[in-house]
Amino acid sequence: MNIPGLTPEMMDPEHSMFAIRGDLDGGKDNQDFTAVKQFIGLLLGKEEFLLPIEVTNEIIMMNQLTFVPRAPRFIEGVINLRGTILPAINLRKMMGLPNVEPTLQSRIIVAHYEEVTVGLIVDGITYVISLNDDQLQQQALPGRGNGSELISTISKRGNQVNGVIDIAKVLAETGIDYQAHDDFEEH
Repeated sequence: MNIPGLTPEMMDPEHSMFAIRGDLDGGKDNQDFTAVKQFIGLLLGKEEFLLPIEVTNEIIMMNQLTFVPRAPRFIEGVINLRGTILPAINLRKMMGLPNVEPTLQSRIIVAHYEEVTVGLIVDGITYVISLNDDQLQQQALPGRGNGSELISTISKRGNQVNGVIDIAKVLAETGIDYQAHDDFEEH
């Protein structure tokens, strides 16, 4: 193929500006892709945590929060997401970090679990990563009230270790009832 202005170097996939760098698919060429799980990296203070991508609907800029009187202490308020009112959970508070004003990097991760959708306020987003089962370890951390109870899995990639946030534990800690109720019965 001859395209004016396209040099052979531009067509080299290793040096193209559109080349994929890193292992988006988890690494090995002949692996079973059903064992690969994807996570979003998020920042709380200076620490990086992971959140399973399957619980993530979208990531949005910090919106106007509406204060809700007598809300649980981790609920900063509610947001109006295209007509749907969602509680905004401050993960910083849940992890025992001091509350700070949002920055330009602050985001709200719109996440779901069971029948509940919430906004998770974080200090920033880092990247999406794929991990194999052998890079994940079920691990309950000691402690109570310092955020460790929100972690049920640890990821390990070389020297890097990150806690994986369990959305069910986040909802349980806030008091949001995520159990599906069948209040309506057909007669």
